[in-house]
This record gives sequence, structure tokens and C-alpha cells, in this order.
Amino acid sequence: MSIPKPYKRIWRPMKGYQGSETIFHGIVFEEKTPNLDYLKNNKFISQKEIESLIISAKLLIRDINDLFNYIEPSNENQLVYSHRLYELLLRIATEFESNCKGILRDNGYVKTKGNLNIIDYFNLNKVCRLHDYKIQFFRWESDRYFKPFNEWKNENYFPLPWYSSYNNVKHNRFEKFKEANLENVINALGGLLCIIHAQIGENVSEIGFNGIPIMQNHEKEVNTEYFKIKPPSFPEEEQYEFYWDDIKNGENPVQTYSF
Repeated sequence: MSIPKPYKRIWRPMKGYQGSETIFHGIVFEEKTPNLDYLKNNKFISQKEIESLIISAKLLIRDINDLFNYIEPSNENQLVYSHRLYELLLRIATEFESNCKGILRDNGYVKTKGNLNIIDYFNLNKVCRLHDYKIQFFRWESDRYFKPFNEWKNENYFPLPWYSSYNNVKHNRFEKFKEANLENVINALGGLLCIIHAQIGENVSEIGFNGIPIMQNHEKEVNTEYFKIKPPSFPEEEQYEFYWDDIKNGENPVQTYSF
């Protein structure tokens, strides 16, 4: 049995989705088919908030590509560290935290004591299958795929190296400065882009184009000018199955995920 309405701010593959048109022998038929309109609806996610998150991510993409003019993005250089990389690591990880907090907040997640931290963000792994995400950056010299959440592939929590390094350099830059390196920055950026995809699916491609975005609308792969994301697969019973036009005006067209 599939999921009859979307979880707040949580993307899932859409069962039966085949694009916006049905084509047979060159003839376009207008028929009722599942679409992705819910991703652009305020009831699912605040469009103002996601616009701000997308703008921030686009600026980070721009800045890291500028940096690549001075540091060749390659496996040989992954341990290179600098003040510029330190700055980028702080900015990227902060954006990652903002996205995680937004998803948890919108789904009614409440922590009784203290501020949200990485243990709370780990709760998103199960619902979003973050550990299965893979991302490739086209300027990286090899065809390497990064898996920013690979340490979360088991049920028990394990630290993410790039996020641990972010905290280390934030609180003790003098002794931990070498952890502000290219490998941690690129994994952090991958983690940010994947958590955005986990909210808005294929619309994450808006971040990866210099100018007018070309929407891919491909549930198994998203390609842009700068990166390629391979999202996780979900069994049929965990996919969405609804017609947004039929439910969007109802009293509760979206539901919250119970963490």
C-alpha cells in the first residue's frame, strides 16, 4: 500500500509518475496522471523558505567553483586546507543544519531539553534514506561518487566525518585547522545538496545551473551543469500515490511524519 498524501517537506518517488504528458505514437493525450505540483505548494513546504535555501546553495556552488580555479578538485588535493576552505565548511554545514531543523520543525519534532544537534538530524536518515544518496561533481578530476551519509547505513548512529570536522574547526580552529580540507568541504556540500533533494526532489536542479534551469524531472537521477545526484530507491509501499489536484484543497492535504 502506497502513501496517499505527502509528508510535510519530505520528498518520495511518485508511484505512476511518467512526466507531464502521455505520448503514444506521436499523439499527446491529456489524461489524469500523477504530477509533482505538490513540491511547489506552500502547504507542502514554504516556497519563501525553500527559495532562500536554494539561493544560499547557489552562492556556495559559485564560491566553491571560484576556489577550484586555484585548487584543482582531485583526490590528490583532498587534504589541502586553507582559511577559504574553513570559511566554506562553516557556511555549508550551517546551511545543512538549517535544512535539517526545518524538516524536523515542520513535522512537529520536539526536543524536550537542549538545542537540536546531529543526533536529532540522524532521525531524518530513516525517512529520507540519506545513507543511499550518491553525488558526483563534474569538476572533480575523476568520476568519483561521494556518499556524504555513508556512515548512517546502519540503524545505530555513527558520526559523519565531515560534520565532526566542522564542529572541530568551529570550536578549536588552531589545533584542528587541517580538518578544514577539500575532502570535508566537498562532502559537506554533497550532504547539503542531498538534504535539499530529500525535500524537493528533482527541483534541486535549480541550484545547479548558471542561468535558466533545465528541469530534469527524473526520479532516479538528477543532472545539472555542476553535479549529478542519484537518490535512493523506495519500495512501492513507501512511495507516494495521489493526485495533488484532488487533495490540495482538503482540510489536511499533507501529513506529518512521526519521528
